[in-house]
Amino acid sequence: MRRTDGEIRLMDAQTRQGSAAAGNDVPGGWRFFLFASPQLALATLGLPIVIYLPAYYAGPLGLGLAATGFIFMLTRFWDVFTDGLFGWAVDRFPTRWGRRKVWMLISTPLMVIGTVAICFPPAGAGSLYLFFWLTFIYIWWTLIHLCHIAWAAELSDKYDERSRIQSRVLAVYFSGLLLVLTAPLAVGAIIGDTGLETKVQAMGVYAAVLLPITVGAALLVAKERPPPTRAVGERQMGFVEGLKVAARNPALLRLLGVDMLAGLAGGTASGLFVYVTTELFRLEGALKIGGVALDPGALLIFTYAGAFFGVPLWLKLSYRIGKHRAVATSALVTIAAFAYAMAMPKGDFLAAAVFYLVNGVAFGAAPFLDRAMLADVVDLDQTQSGEQRTGFFFALMSMTNKIGYALPVGILYPVLELVGYNPNGGNGPEAIAWLTAMFVGVPVLCKLLIVALTWNFPITREMQAALRAQLNAQDGTAS
Repeated sequence: MRRTDGEIRLMDAQTRQGSAAAGNDVPGGWRFFLFASPQLALATLGLPIVIYLPAYYAGPLGLGLAATGFIFMLTRFWDVFTDGLFGWAVDRFPTRWGRRKVWMLISTPLMVIGTVAICFPPAGAGSLYLFFWLTFIYIWWTLIHLCHIAWAAELSDKYDERSRIQSRVLAVYFSGLLLVLTAPLAVGAIIGDTGLETKVQAMGVYAAVLLPITVGAALLVAKERPPPTRAVGERQMGFVEGLKVAARNPALLRLLGVDMLAGLAGGTASGLFVYVTTELFRLEGALKIGGVALDPGALLIFTYAGAFFGVPLWLKLSYRIGKHRAVATSALVTIAAFAYAMAMPKGDFLAAAVFYLVNGVAFGAAPFLDRAMLADVVDLDQTQSGEQRTGFFFALMSMTNKIGYALPVGILYPVLELVGYNPNGGNGPEAIAWLTAMFVGVPVLCKLLIVALTWNFPITREMQAALRAQLNAQDGTAS
């Protein structure tokens, strides 16, 4: 059902007041920013590490495309297994300090150690070094990220307020992406070195310093909700039993498919970014400011600036047409952006900036709307299973997204090596044609499938309200 501008403004005001009516579960003002602030540091292990770290280990460190791609894919698939297990465990075994905060506190110093190790490899670091530290860092990143987004999803029971909360968390995440992408460019400009090693090390310092500060702030300013009340003698599900129930939830399976496809599209564009900007778009030295050539990596700033400013636009659109159709619309905008990229002139930095800006605006929709939709799916599952398995379901979404981001590097890098693509440059027309087909074909196909899966998604605003009424009635009976 479409909504008028007046109805949308009223809904915005109601969601802002909703936290007060719900016992102040949602922090307000600067306290919400501090609650969301761990995303400033966690952003480092999002797209930036996929963009720069594989290229750094494959090129300057000499591991090669095939070996590097295989290691990244292997560690991501190991991470996929631990995601589901961790998500189930943090829901299943609450501590006296809660289900979320304690694991964020334990994981933070360990992730700092892993970040320093992966971004500052010693001389002679090879495949085993990359495999060990990548596996190590993903374990602790998973626990912090999983607990944080599940905690955010549990702050509210309202359909539209969930979108608003996730949009604000994602806005902080995109701010972190902008900061972590600006840092290496600024450091490179100061020291006169814009190489991959400088970029990776600058990102490592950024994350290692910021993570403990932001996690500490979040733990201090926000409360955790206690787990839902259980009937006396009611048995909790085991891990395998929980997977079976989840597998019988069509809405969940559809949403996980959407998230994996989004990961495939994003992982392809980001994993090939270094090669696309230099060899396909021919942007190395294309724009000079004050006699200094602008690094093509600056285009990522346009991407995440577009995503940051796109978030409120997609939020408003979701109020009007629903979360699912806002996601579908964003996929159509992405397809249009890639069509433009194929028609734009090569060697034109500003034309490329338009592509990355529009693509960024479209990219801003799915991460927060998918999470808000998943919170609604948790309600549906709770009516069927009797358990609030937010952590487990968000772990499943994290799994599918990681599979999506792992596959492009693990598959496309070896294919590029097979067709003779040289990661250090100097490639011929045939190799560039393969690069072009991968860069455009994979994201466009994924986005078309996302439109098909989301357009008629079953959980609407009205259905979610009915689910919450049923759960509230069950809570009253259990207590």
